[in-house]
Amino acid sequence: MTPRTPTPPLNQLRSFQVIGRHLSLARAAEELHVTPSALSHQLLQLEERLGTRLFVRNGRGLQFTDVGQKLHGVVDDSLDRLTQALREAASRPDDKPLVVSALHTFASRWLLPRFTRFPTQVANTEIRVSRVDANFDRDNVDCAVFYGDGHWRGLTADFLREEYLVMVCAPQVLVQRALAQHGDVYAHQLLQARQRPQDWTLWLEKAGVVPNPSPRLLTLESRNLVIEAAEAGLGLAVVDPVMVAKELESGRLVQPWPLAAKGPGAYYLVYPEERALSGKVQAFRDWLLGEFAPGQPQVHAPDIGKS
Repeated sequence: MTPRTPTPPLNQLRSFQVIGRHLSLARAAEELHVTPSALSHQLLQLEERLGTRLFVRNGRGLQFTDVGQKLHGVVDDSLDRLTQALREAASRPDDKPLVVSALHTFASRWLLPRFTRFPTQVANTEIRVSRVDANFDRDNVDCAVFYGDGHWRGLTADFLREEYLVMVCAPQVLVQRALAQHGDVYAHQLLQARQRPQDWTLWLEKAGVVPNPSPRLLTLESRNLVIEAAEAGLGLAVVDPVMVAKELESGRLVQPWPLAAKGPGAYYLVYPEERALSGKVQAFRDWLLGEFAPGQPQVHAPDIGKS
């Protein structure tokens, strides 16, 4: 191939970017809403312009050449940055909402009840509730609250608080069947979230209770549903007391013992480490860290001794 001009059109680079992500003309064409033959023609034009092959065919699709793989990394990063810059340029900073992503239980039970205390610099805010951690490249999110170990590649993670787990239930549950000792929990139905089966294990280990190989379990889709089921008297739940503070204060839920186990992770405010913080993100960060500062009522660790 004889190279032509070294600067190809943007549409050829975009086609190359998507083909490289899928290593399949068919899947790339589906994403770009074009035919595979049109995409193949774009790729051929780019290769002719550069004077080199970027892919070779194998039995299952496409495979990068050495030149193609090196070029794709640069093109992928450059186009993603260009997309972000164009998105930011399309709206005035003052008009652009602050987009915060958080897992459902944290968003509904901690963040939203404090919405009136948001800083004035963040008056235009969009809260996105998600079942999974946000993807900053894809989801156009400014910052997010993640739960985990604090290590996410490419992200800065500001520690907010540890999680603790206590056992709660509706008052009528104790009337129906008393809890004289920790092992008595097995006489009740245990409520657990599908994605958090370890919560009961951690609490029972802390209580020194011998595992029961066949407990009565009711598994629900989310921790919010677990809390609602506990309020309805359907069984015992292990939850973060911060997320049920109002229910405990009102008496809709009770905590039979002060025993608390440390959760498997902690809460963090995260944002891309290479992205400069806007004034709105900085204001939100400062406010959130202040809310979780030592001495604030909602971050006091419960008694984690046995009782």
